[in-house]
Amino acid sequence: MKIFSTILLVSLILLVGCDNSPDLSVNYSGNTPQASLSKITEYELIPLPNKSPLWLDSIFTMSKEINGSVGGRMVMEKYYIAEDGDSIIIKADLRIPKGAFQGTKTITMTVDDEYAAVHFYPSMVFDDTLRLFQSFEGLNLENYPTGTIDFVFIANDGSIEIIKKNGVQVMVPQGIVRVQNAKLLHFSRYGWVRKLGSPEQIYPDIKNY
Repeated sequence: MKIFSTILLVSLILLVGCDNSPDLSVNYSGNTPQASLSKITEYELIPLPNKSPLWLDSIFTMSKEINGSVGGRMVMEKYYIAEDGDSIIIKADLRIPKGAFQGTKTITMTVDDEYAAVHFYPSMVFDDTLRLFQSFEGLNLENYPTGTIDFVFIANDGSIEIIKKNGVQVMVPQGIVRVQNAKLLHFSRYGWVRKLGSPEQIYPDIKNY
């Protein structure tokens, strides 16, 4: 019996410690209530690659009239050519549930000119949570540790707030950042940042796959 217990204990230790292989595709959940309320002031916005001369005046935006009692959906797919010749692909899928707000409003999504972020207008708070699926492809992520990258609410006072979401995916070689089912309680600017600080401050709930 003692021999069996010893073998079982050693097997468990080996099983826990065996998965140490690095993976450039990192997924982690942002679904905890604690994370949704965290405000962080130490961070840096992830920049968009500079546009090539032919694309300097391009603005990526879309607007749609939405009846709040009916709800609706807005899908944006844009791209531009960077100065190094690479394509930068931008996607956003905003889903507005029935009863999210009263009356009919013109909803606008506009991609930031300098950073991997999206502005939403008009400024308002919702009666029901909106859901956002958003991604950028072609970013320069080599100098950003994947475990520090997150999709957040960016406040006017310079702080960021970690929002609830089903998960975030980061793929460094392709320069891809992708958020799944981000919960939006109000309109403002949402985007991608590198959070600074200790691992415990940045992510208490990282999961690598």
